[in-house]
Amino acid sequence: MNYHIIGDIHGHGDKLEALLQHLGYVRQGGIYQQPGAKVVFLGDFIDRGKQHRQVLGIVKPMVEAGHALAVMGNHEFNAIAYHTPHPETGEPLRPHTDKNTYQHRAFLDEYQLHDDETREIIDWFKALPLYLEEKNPKGRVLFRAVHACWSQPVIERVPERLDIDYLVKACDETLPEYDDIEVILKGPEIDLPVDYSFHDKSGIERHNIRIKWWNDKRQVSYRDIAMVPEGEEINLPDSSVPESEIGDYGYGRNEPPVFFGHYWLTGKPAPITGNLACLDYSAGKGGQLVAYHWREGKQAVLSADCFVVA
Repeated sequence: MNYHIIGDIHGHGDKLEALLQHLGYVRQGGIYQQPGAKVVFLGDFIDRGKQHRQVLGIVKPMVEAGHALAVMGNHEFNAIAYHTPHPETGEPLRPHTDKNTYQHRAFLDEYQLHDDETREIIDWFKALPLYLEEKNPKGRVLFRAVHACWSQPVIERVPERLDIDYLVKACDETLPEYDDIEVILKGPEIDLPVDYSFHDKSGIERHNIRIKWWNDKRQVSYRDIAMVPEGEEINLPDSSVPESEIGDYGYGRNEPPVFFGHYWLTGKPAPITGNLACLDYSAGKGGQLVAYHWREGKQAVLSADCFVVA
């Protein structure tokens, strides 16, 4: 089996169609497919772009027909919470503040609040797994997929799919379920030392950093481990991060390959390590939509030659 793992699409249907066609998928009966091949989508289908109907009209039928697999992204999770009332208070789990509505506006422009069609899409989002392990017929794990971070302790704590009870807890910042979902769908963060901060891509001052969770070194500086906009590293301390802050994050070099998105990378696509690859190359803001061609039984180490762009 050939697998084509595709990163964050963010409402850019034309880019998705061009990539699928470049990969050899043909639309038959309204569904893109290719004999002996399957797509794995890494989530974040929505928000930012203006072609949500085109994207979901491709992805959803492919998954339902068995020609693709998909995991949930943080934007799908946010959409679920935005459109789902609390079972006791009736208030949306994600408040309809100006900020939250602005971030979700591109989706709302195509799928109106409370419409039956919108509810159908949200229900489909709810059914997406938070992570997946693709296995061969003998049960051996071929590769793993998650939107932002594969942390084995967290993976073992969260359900594969959300139910309403877990969803409610995951929207409550005071509960550990909230922290676990943040790790899987957004990546782990740590606080900066007092008096240090940086500005994110929106110009907002931040006092905590998203970290390169795949780093397996116990001694690493804040500058080395931080995921911040280019040029902002200089504002971070060059001192070592306390090991207690890094916690259980890291990924063994002998573990199965993990594919993830979320991190808005730029430049020429390449693996992070021999068994870790990020497929988000900023398609949502002018970058390329990227796929990885994984061939079962023929690839022990991930290779830059297997990244594909249309």
